[in-house]
Amino acid sequence: MQQAQPGRAASIFGAILIVLGIFSFAYFASPIRIMLRETIGLGKINFLPPILGALSLCGGIALLLSVRQRTVKKKAKL
Repeated sequence: MQQAQPGRAASIFGAILIVLGIFSFAYFASPIRIMLRETIGLGKINFLPPILGALSLCGGIALLLSVRQRTVKKKAKL
């Protein structure tokens, strides 16, 4: 039976947050959506998806960096 690594779940979750943030930006700024917004004349633009994308991207990066710092500190103690 393998022992679970302590930062493995956090690093996987951080990577998932980064991917979701990138997809959120890519979906919101896709050329088709921009073209449809201009031709159809959609009224208000909802800025919630890019804000949530930015938050998930920053959160994922921070989570990955914190996991990395913890593992470096543990290796330094050994």
